Amino acid sequence: MESRIPRSVPSRAGTLNFTRTVDRSLIHRWALSEVFLTDARSVDESEYLAAAQLPPWHAYYSERFSRLGAPDPLLLLECARQAETYGGHAFVGVPRDSKFLLRNWSVSLPGLLSAPVGGRPGELAMRVRTSNRRGAPGDVRRLTYDIGLELSGHRLGSVCMDVGYIPGEVYDAVREQGRGRPLTPFSEVTRSGPVVEPFLVGRSDPANVVLGEVLLGPDGASAPIRPPVHNPSMFDHAQDHLPGMVLMEAARQLCLFAVSELYGASVPRTTVAGFEFSFTRYAELDSLTTVHVRKTEPYPHDDELGRSLPGLRTFHVEFEQDGIVIAAGRMHTTTSVARALPVAAHRGQETAA
Repeated sequence: MESRIPRSVPSRAGTLNFTRTVDRSLIHRWALSEVFLTDARSVDESEYLAAAQLPPWHAYYSERFSRLGAPDPLLLLECARQAETYGGHAFVGVPRDSKFLLRNWSVSLPGLLSAPVGGRPGELAMRVRTSNRRGAPGDVRRLTYDIGLELSGHRLGSVCMDVGYIPGEVYDAVREQGRGRPLTPFSEVTRSGPVVEPFLVGRSDPANVVLGEVLLGPDGASAPIRPPVHNPSMFDHAQDHLPGMVLMEAARQLCLFAVSELYGASVPRTTVAGFEFSFTRYAELDSLTTVHVRKTEPYPHDDELGRSLPGLRTFHVEFEQDGIVIAAGRMHTTTSVARALPVAAHRGQETAA
């Protein structure tokens, strides 16, 4: 999606603010350290602008073996998710107690590898357009969000989310009916078991690894997901299912493993550049979830993503639970040469006070 967000946005919205975070309750976060959204301004009934600050270092999003000097695509997705959640409550009228049901989402980041690199926290500006609204006024049941992303004036790409909403007072009943059994209390969920060696999936800290032992085949790989319920970034608060963000981390880690083992590509020089996923059932925390990736033909589309990034590889991804595919899609990776980072970025310091 084409998007160009100027530093000074239209007068009806005012200038985006990067000096403080928004109310964390409106983005469903407990810890202020996990709040990246700094502002949101309504433009009209179907459009608003949002701002987020990318932290210069983060225990989860920054803890990657990457030599590309590019923003973490899942951090960008989290910022877009926070913009979607905040805007749903603040501008669209989604009740605060409503539960969000992710139906599908897609990410395309043709500007990822050419993003500016510096020692200061990045300023992410987002233009959000809503459509396909379902439900009566004051009772929103479904909405599509198209989100354009710019980092310090550089266009990164876009995120699209199709989200449903369930009234809070009926959520537990809906969940138990779908499961066929009562919900397991979060405190009783089995903690993460042994995980694959972190360096194989682009990590150094085992706390950020979500895969168990990987089984490699001639054209793909599979692994059990170890729910990282102890990780304060992936599980900021108690959940009754594996969030979509955790599923994307599992897909990313398995794709990085497959890039190395099936293509001989460098994991530190590889990043996710885009994906499209649909979700049909909740990923239950009290049942084993397995992620499968299968290499496909080279990236098939003659679009901006394919023209902008080198060596795109596409993997078909499925998440399986109790013999049923609960989510599926495609994830696209790109491998490129490393970029030299500024000295201040290596030191985690600003170049000037």
